[in-house]
Amino acid sequence: MTPSPPPPATPPFRLRFRPAWWAVLGTLLLGGAMLALGFWQYGRGQTKQRLLDRHAAAAAQAPVALLADSGKPATGEVRRVYVDGVYRSELSVLLDNQSSHRRPGTHAWTPLQLADGSLVVVDRGWLPLDVERVPPAPEGPQRLEGYWRPLPQPGMRLGAAGAACVPGAALPARLNYPDLAELRCRLGSNTRDGLLELAPELPGGFVREWSPAGVDAIPPQRHYGYAAQWWAFAATLLGLFIKLNLKKVPVQP
Repeated sequence: MTPSPPPPATPPFRLRFRPAWWAVLGTLLLGGAMLALGFWQYGRGQTKQRLLDRHAAAAAQAPVALLADSGKPATGEVRRVYVDGVYRSELSVLLDNQSSHRRPGTHAWTPLQLADGSLVVVDRGWLPLDVERVPPAPEGPQRLEGYWRPLPQPGMRLGAAGAACVPGAALPARLNYPDLAELRCRLGSNTRDGLLELAPELPGGFVREWSPAGVDAIPPQRHYGYAAQWWAFAATLLGLFIKLNLKKVPVQP
């Protein structure tokens, strides 16, 4: 039997890494943007986790009285409070563009008039989109409990809120993220700066599954997942950059 010839010897070579300047610049810019987006998503997740922790802490505490000298809640603050007053159902409005389990709808806002005459806006919960008017609230003196928090803010506000408000005009059925100035224009100058989310166990409300703003739409875990994706994209880009620019160069004998 004739022996098979030996495999040809692999010619000697060396590795050369000389990427073009535009490839280096593009990789740095694109990779840096991916890393930055990953850190931004991670930071958003941490922020929302802190909001969830604050909300859970407030839920575990005994409610405190919402007094006349209670000021505006700080950004991200939530407190469990109780307050006595009478509902002003005729001043109710619907907060538009709200969802519950991906169903479009509104939130029912009804002011509660306190003994000193001031108004506290009470969020009574979510209603389906086809509800045109807020159903009347319970009559007579009420003791309400809930979460005292800042007025909700939109992700982006187009134009000045309340710019078209005319004092004394008839209340519209729906409002789109009113600020304090618009609420005071439409409800009265004695409207408190803040929002009371009605406790889920109390009567006179609707769907109430309270959580910090924006957490239901994108929870912290999803932000962490987005961050991991961006970092994986950056790692893939770096790997491709090295692979495409690392070449074998034969060594001359």
